[in-house]
Amino acid sequence: MPPEQAGSNSALTETATKAIDAAREELFGIALDIHAHPELNYQEFHAAKLLSDTLEAHDFAVERGIGGVETAFRATLEGGAGDGPTVAVLAEYDALPEIGHGCGHNLIAMAGLGAGLGVQANIKNLPGRLVVIGTPAEEGGGGKIKLLDAGVFDGVDICLSSHPSSNRTVIPQDIPLDESWSLAMVGFRYIYHGKAAHAAAAPEEGINALNSLIHLFTGIDALRQHLREDTRIHGIITDGGLAPNVVPEFAAANFMLRCRDRNYLSDVIVGKVLKIAEGAALISGATLEVEPYYPFYENVLPNGVLAENFRANAEAVGMRIDAPTGGRRGSGASTDFGNVSQVLPSLELRYAVSETPVPSHSRQMTETAITETALSSALNVAKVLSLTAGDFLRDPARLKEAQAEFAKRSG
Repeated sequence: MPPEQAGSNSALTETATKAIDAAREELFGIALDIHAHPELNYQEFHAAKLLSDTLEAHDFAVERGIGGVETAFRATLEGGAGDGPTVAVLAEYDALPEIGHGCGHNLIAMAGLGAGLGVQANIKNLPGRLVVIGTPAEEGGGGKIKLLDAGVFDGVDICLSSHPSSNRTVIPQDIPLDESWSLAMVGFRYIYHGKAAHAAAAPEEGINALNSLIHLFTGIDALRQHLREDTRIHGIITDGGLAPNVVPEFAAANFMLRCRDRNYLSDVIVGKVLKIAEGAALISGATLEVEPYYPFYENVLPNGVLAENFRANAEAVGMRIDAPTGGRRGSGASTDFGNVSQVLPSLELRYAVSETPVPSHSRQMTETAITETALSSALNVAKVLSLTAGDFLRDPARLKEAQAEFAKRSG
């Protein structure tokens, strides 16, 4: 479908964008409120209540604590033009330890809420239904994975979301079928049990668990040159002994393992790192224990049909779209949105929140996420999500195109 046909018609566009503009102060206030009350994964009680209460006040039918997750919710609008598809728009609202909203999830929440209000302005003339799903614990907790397992996404035909992305808004075209837009990821905690002894008087009586942990780090460093270039392995020591004159009897580290190819991650990387961990235990005589640390985050499957609609609607609301740069597209990080994208046609609009580069997961991003530039960008993104949701509610042929592409990419 040509780009000029992919976007919403002018009447729907005007009605939706006016509704979102009318809610500007309310939406900005919610983004600032969530930012001022940062909450870690599965502890987002303030944000979940704020968003749920707001949607309920706007006449959405709100279900709280869905999927057995206390800080998740689903807000539904039934269309007034008969049966039809179900389109989901997601909201995220968890923060990072110490630095708060250094990933800008307060803006994701605002955009999801705003999109719902935009669709509401046209809902009497649309078939099907819109659901705004509050998805907690993206930062390590795998909230969307729990909701998927609980059936929250059953019956959803299209899923839309957004994410702040430094100073560039890129919506690629002509996406190769084998392209991945994020790194698949899984995390493990490697624990070594040794034997305590006086480090000076009787070191021969001890088994140094920290030595094994250090060998794990050096072994992984040696492994890096023999892995695919899109592999990322990074970890921190959480326990390494309590006093320098005591041989450490307990040492532990948390690691994240990532790759754009989920099969290479699960079949190759995980096994190689485990062998290094086992070898490190043998070196000092410690005992190894391995625990899950992060759930398996799938890589994001893009969808060109959704991207085309995003692009047309972004142009319609006056967003600046930047030209792609060389190299891989999408995110260089990981997200549980990838798990959703492996189940149904989904796309996340990554957009500029600054005129200059801003690193994610930084105090600089925390400060950026409450600027006028960032808030105004999120307002435009709310419009794009709203218009795109309306497109797929009213156009069954377009929906079938997105589903057909999803089948090709996931097959």
